[in-house]
Amino acid sequence: MKDNNISLLNYDFSYFFQYCIKKNQIQVISHHFSNHKIEGLTVVDELGISFSYEIDNPKVKQNFTLCHELGHFILKHDGNYFAESIENQENLLEREANIFSAVVLMPDIVLLSKIYYSCETFHQVQNSLEVSKQALFFRLLDFFREYYLDKDSEIKQAVETYIEGKNSSILRLFHDIREQIIEEFNQFQPSLINQVKQRVRKVGFTTSLEYPYLLNQDNWKAIKEESINLKTWLIYNKGKSIAYVWYKERFSDEEAKKKAELQFDTYRVK
Repeated sequence: MKDNNISLLNYDFSYFFQYCIKKNQIQVISHHFSNHKIEGLTVVDELGISFSYEIDNPKVKQNFTLCHELGHFILKHDGNYFAESIENQENLLEREANIFSAVVLMPDIVLLSKIYYSCETFHQVQNSLEVSKQALFFRLLDFFREYYLDKDSEIKQAVETYIEGKNSSILRLFHDIREQIIEEFNQFQPSLINQVKQRVRKVGFTTSLEYPYLLNQDNWKAIKEESINLKTWLIYNKGKSIAYVWYKERFSDEEAKKKAELQFDTYRVK
């Protein structure tokens, strides 16, 4: 979310999912079994990595399955073949993949933002995150159980009344833990490369005056690998230098150089 400057209220799991698929060259395909015996499959072999999902399932179930299969891969589960079915839900690796899927689909900070701060109803949250009623119900139970170890009955009652449209109980639960959730979220900072990408995406240009690590040309390759539309260069004069990055669809090489020279002249004066 922070790496891509995604609004918490507009969060969608597909940002993370598609990033992982592209980065790891994972093929995603559909399958169909008449009895729906296998909901999802992960296959890792000499041909690569592939995920598949039951095409006849509702979209919310497909979303959960895709994140579940991604969980097997990200969590580095031992094996080359994983099949999600009703019969193996109690398997440890399957349970871990389920937890991973639930968290990716419904992150802590997103639930706090939507339910506590925006006062969205259960059905609004369910629809906006494209999850099933069952998935959101169990996610909220597990979420609060992490913070309230001895309040199981209170948690269940709060979630059940929230489904019915009464949110006072669930808001009280969120109120006491909101600062902890926000603090945990704020502990993560976007990578320097992603900070540069966000800046350039916004204004089309940035320099080492904002991000000194750009002076290290070893970082240029990583920036270019992130986007073919980003270009980098350096100006050096009288012992001082400034590196700059620009969005080539917005500024020509000459325009970017002039912007860098202007900042460089100001920098040298200082």
